[in-house]
Amino acid sequence: MTSTIVQKQELEQEFNELAGQWYRETRKLSSTPQIVLHPAYQKIIGMGKEALPLILKELERTRGHWLWALAMITRQDHAKPGQRFREAVDSWLAWGRQMGYI
Repeated sequence: MTSTIVQKQELEQEFNELAGQWYRETRKLSSTPQIVLHPAYQKIIGMGKEALPLILKELERTRGHWLWALAMITRQDHAKPGQRFREAVDSWLAWGRQMGYI
């Protein structure tokens, strides 16, 4: 295996572990700030652009609270003003497809 493949596998494993921790520890929270400021979520943001395909794949699968992470990593918001959460998710997924992340 090439080192690039190994690095991608390690990144995906780390992402899955952090996402699992985040889901477990925030599933009963209703406060968005508490959810997005959770240490595991912040570590995922810290993975940077390399995590975008993983986040978008997870967003597509769960339609969960990944919009903040996407906006922080890309430094853009691909949701349109006034969109409801579901519409914002759809906008981000469309952007991810357009950019080749999905």
